[in-house]
Amino acid sequence: MNVTADLSGVISSGMCIGCGACEMADGSVKVQLNPRSLIYEPSSAGGAAAAAVCPAVSVDYRGLQEYLFPGAEAGPYGVVRSVHLAQSTDTERNVKASSGGLIKEILRSLLSSGDIDGVIALDHVDGIEFAARLVTDPDDVDNLPGSIYHNLLQTPALKLLRDTPGRLAVVAIPCQLEGLYSWVRANAPELREKIVMTIGLLCGWQYSHHSINAMGEYLGYDPADIADISYRGGGPVGKLTVRTRDGSEYSASRRVDFGYQVAFDRHFNTTRCHVCVNHGNFLADLVVGDAWLPSTVFTKTGISLVVCRTPFSESVLSRLVSSGACIATRVTDEEIRESQTDRVVFGEFAYAYAEHLRRLGGHVPELRGPNEGHGTPKPRRQVAKFHRELVRKQALMAARRYRYMKLRKATLELRGYVMRYVRWFLVRILRVKSLSGRRREIPREQLSGFR
Repeated sequence: MNVTADLSGVISSGMCIGCGACEMADGSVKVQLNPRSLIYEPSSAGGAAAAAVCPAVSVDYRGLQEYLFPGAEAGPYGVVRSVHLAQSTDTERNVKASSGGLIKEILRSLLSSGDIDGVIALDHVDGIEFAARLVTDPDDVDNLPGSIYHNLLQTPALKLLRDTPGRLAVVAIPCQLEGLYSWVRANAPELREKIVMTIGLLCGWQYSHHSINAMGEYLGYDPADIADISYRGGGPVGKLTVRTRDGSEYSASRRVDFGYQVAFDRHFNTTRCHVCVNHGNFLADLVVGDAWLPSTVFTKTGISLVVCRTPFSESVLSRLVSSGACIATRVTDEEIRESQTDRVVFGEFAYAYAEHLRRLGGHVPELRGPNEGHGTPKPRRQVAKFHRELVRKQALMAARRYRYMKLRKATLELRGYVMRYVRWFLVRILRVKSLSGRRREIPREQLSGFR
């Protein structure tokens, strides 16, 4: 079932991602934090105008790609002109960013060259609150935070786009751009000319605020006392760092801390993440994310996987290389697949899970991306089991039973937890795909200039 008359289906299914497009299209709608699920959602159903731009109702990928990249052919990874591995040559910027430092290099270049008048990007407000703000000074770019993984309200970005004159760049996650461009195309087409470039993130999933609360129990901080939070920095994987108002600091390795693996497993994702087919950010001009590849496992500072979808995005990257601000090497689109896995890049789980939810009769977003049919949907038994687990764990989260969830991970779910590390070791370290002839790694000499 897909409810298109209003947002009632979005509310009942918990599928909102907080993009804010509904608020901009329908003045009767207000997006607020749900105190039970701890994700943002509409406080009222609104009407057809709100539903028409909501990514939790539907996304017209084909129409939006033609709108943004007219005449370009979209393959299974969207519109792709070229794919690169890249890294900032500024060691400090690179280490702070964890995954290459490329986004900040791009923003600094766009502002310094006069290509744009301002950047709309997330900045820290207070506690766990982050909101879009306008950056006009290249030297201010380094003050912006790194990737933020908990669910946020993105309406401020749309208001800045509407109210700020001049040429702008926008940094956004995939579902944020889905809402932004759906709203612009339907309700504010004059704003399209303002957007010189969008820099999209390869999405690392959104998490409900239950993740932060659970980590509070595991590490010993009170979520109400958080002064600041960061998820990356200090290396290619990075660590979660929480600072409280009394000056205390709490941290956890994102790779090996057991509590982090509990609080940031996929059951803590916003519900729509499970049916999202667009982790590759089909609508962004230039896409940046972690290059999780066997050939980049050596990096001590992080390497970015970069997808250029427009000639201008290619020229910006080329300019960065020519100026010495970054190093880059061109690779094939197979590196997108290897880095992000078929499960994610082709929506193998998402398409199968959406079909399962349709069979159950609830509201399901209509999401048919250019990657549909290019992977092998996961078996019905697997998605049915996941759904049962998700319903159970969402109830545990609502009851704030985070310690029990940690115990559960250490007992009932231990085998699956251990197998994740086994798979990582086999693929990233032993390179079993290369050894078996299923894949060819990037030659070592091609990456000789990377740290």
